[in-house]
Amino acid sequence: MQTVTRLLAEPRSPSRDDQLYAAAVALFKAIEAGEEPVESRGMLARALHEAALGGHASAWVDYGRCLWNGWGVPRDREAAVDAYKRAAELGLDYGAYLAAYNLYWTFQRYDDAYGYAQKALAGGDPDGAVRYLLGLMAYNGRGRPKDVAASLALHLEAAKRGNADAYFELFVYAMQGIGDRSKAVFYLKQAGQRDQPRACANLGVFYATGQLPGIAQDFNESVHWYKRAADLGVGRAAAALGVMATRGEGMEKDLDAAESYFDRAEELGFELDEYLDKVGVKRSR
Repeated sequence: MQTVTRLLAEPRSPSRDDQLYAAAVALFKAIEAGEEPVESRGMLARALHEAALGGHASAWVDYGRCLWNGWGVPRDREAAVDAYKRAAELGLDYGAYLAAYNLYWTFQRYDDAYGYAQKALAGGDPDGAVRYLLGLMAYNGRGRPKDVAASLALHLEAAKRGNADAYFELFVYAMQGIGDRSKAVFYLKQAGQRDQPRACANLGVFYATGQLPGIAQDFNESVHWYKRAADLGVGRAAAALGVMATRGEGMEKDLDAAESYFDRAEELGFELDEYLDKVGVKRSR
């Protein structure tokens, strides 16, 4: 905090702004670790904004995050996207990606999102996130004409870069007859191994039922994947674990454990009562 305060008092220069950004990042980490009070977020946001005004692209991204989350400044998501755009204008490909992602998912301004996604490709897209987003746009005809073949190609390229969401999308496509149907299980497992939440939950289902060719029924494996999905925030997976604990499927029958899973499902916003009625299970309390 003292370093940030000192640097804010110094005249602006490229060297000072670089140091200020580094000090702001250190302050953020200290706040997250509980070493600085959350009230220090105001100083954090001020430091990031000051470094950003000096032309520091990464500071625009991090200041945008402050605006997005209301960290030390009033929450303003339009202003956050503008900050990401400023980073993109300064040549930061990640800023262009964040602008594209949020314009697509939050604001549904698809033409604008498509333009920034194209800019983000200049960075090489090492993790496939940009191509995954462009693949969604191509499939849904958002920001560009609908083109399923182009969408498939984009997801394949994203998957080559290890993108978990792209692998899951390829699984969905394969199940619909788009692309190579014989690779559906491969795509699903690749997505699950990368902790894609829906993939983990689907693996839990298919190992429980054995209904997908290439995945034999195995309750132990089902429990394994449902636990991964529940840890990733899938409420239905937590509910399924509660049912399996009630029945003794893939684990010892344990009504206390079942109740813990059911509680977790509700914490995650899952409509538990309707689900339990459907599967014919009653809670023990």
